[in-house]
Amino acid sequence: MRQLSFMDHAFLLQERPTTPNHLCMVNIYDPGTSPNGAPSFDQIQAKLLSCVADASSFRQKLLEVPFNLDRPYWVDDPDFDLGFHVRHIALPKPGDWRQFCVQVARLHARPIDLTRPPWEMTVIDGLDNIHQFPPGCFATVLKVHHSAIDGVSGVALLNVIHDFQADAPAADEAADWAPEPLPSAQELIRLAGVHALSNPLRTARILIANAPPLARELASSLRTRNDSVRVPRTRFNTKVSAHRAFDEARCSLADLKAIKSAVPAATINDVCLSIIGGAMRSLLNEGDELPAESLVTMVPVSTRTPEQAGDGGNQVSMMRVSLRTDLPEPLARLAAIRDETVAKKASQNGVAVPVLLEVAQLVPGALIGAAVRGMAAFGGRGPVLANTIVTNVPGSPVPLYFLGCKLVRSTGCVPLIDGVGLFHCVTSFCGEFSFMVTVDRDMMADPAPYIEHLHASIRAHLDAAAAATATATATASPTRPKSKASSGGRR
Repeated sequence: MRQLSFMDHAFLLQERPTTPNHLCMVNIYDPGTSPNGAPSFDQIQAKLLSCVADASSFRQKLLEVPFNLDRPYWVDDPDFDLGFHVRHIALPKPGDWRQFCVQVARLHARPIDLTRPPWEMTVIDGLDNIHQFPPGCFATVLKVHHSAIDGVSGVALLNVIHDFQADAPAADEAADWAPEPLPSAQELIRLAGVHALSNPLRTARILIANAPPLARELASSLRTRNDSVRVPRTRFNTKVSAHRAFDEARCSLADLKAIKSAVPAATINDVCLSIIGGAMRSLLNEGDELPAESLVTMVPVSTRTPEQAGDGGNQVSMMRVSLRTDLPEPLARLAAIRDETVAKKASQNGVAVPVLLEVAQLVPGALIGAAVRGMAAFGGRGPVLANTIVTNVPGSPVPLYFLGCKLVRSTGCVPLIDGVGLFHCVTSFCGEFSFMVTVDRDMMADPAPYIEHLHASIRAHLDAAAAATATATATASPTRPKSKASSGGRR
């Protein structure tokens, strides 16, 4: 039995019919690499059943504490049935990318059954007419509730499912499983009482032990606070509907590194933010919707330590960064974003963030619920927290295989919240980089035009980086004047 953390519980409480709060990992496979050909649905189920033993979260469900006196727990589901969690469908002819994106968006829009272990996998056949992929490819769409994983633990979960070679030996048959007995209501209430008595004392000890550095950081933040910063409202910053749309833009990781090298000390994440800023600027400017103030994004930052590498759940804090859409020149935008992220990361590395996250774990579950319900009541009508959210989840740098079938595309969808109807997830896989876009379909009926803005922004950054490199090379190596010929012949 494992209790949800403060953040895990907050993600659970954000669940609404119009805002299902799960991550959606989409993988496309080429069965041509499999020694045994395309796997059957029964083989896929058998593979997943063997993986369940290596990832306990697959068989755990949520258990609420009576009267919501404390945060819920993850417990073994004694009625676990793999057949409920794995489904099989096929695209109609011709099976093209547009059809695939629409189907993925429909799957993503449907809430997960939270009375069972909160995950589902849908196998999609019929991907026969998608550019770059041979006919006969199939996909898996794995949905996992955000209360169970964050981006980093989601990647770890995918690693359990995949192999590093096409001819990897078949997994051992899953051993018989005996779920742990469920705790009684009396036991849950007793634990809630213990927490109610001990948590205030632990909170006081943590704050007293860290009082001097916390006071210094608070004083520093007050001195440097800029009260003129305001997040403008756009069409993406209203109450979201139950409908979703999904698509992605792609480029090589080498292209992003070339852009990064044009601005000293910039990171790949800075480049992604600048590209997204350029795309949102041109999209809104095209419709005469671009605010004079810069758009702002929220960026999840992993706080997972090496010791927590194998843990599930969420280990993140949030950082708000300007996308500098007020700057039309790509490299100027990138340099401004770099300066801001350097300063923000320095503050994230202070004492305040880890201390406050530790204190948050001790907040009573009822107070968390009241706070989340209070925010939900605004329904996107309150102050704008951010114009979009951008999360960076590094993928595998080496090829992966599922039942011998090579993973040829790794992408996915992310949840939306009221007030933020556009979400970007950026990730790399085997030298390719993907800008995945999840958007409220009522705010953007077809994301394809926005994908073109992303590709245009990538090209603009590449052109600017190439021009800057050429200028720097010319400046560093000026043309040397030719020496005058000697009138006296050879000396």
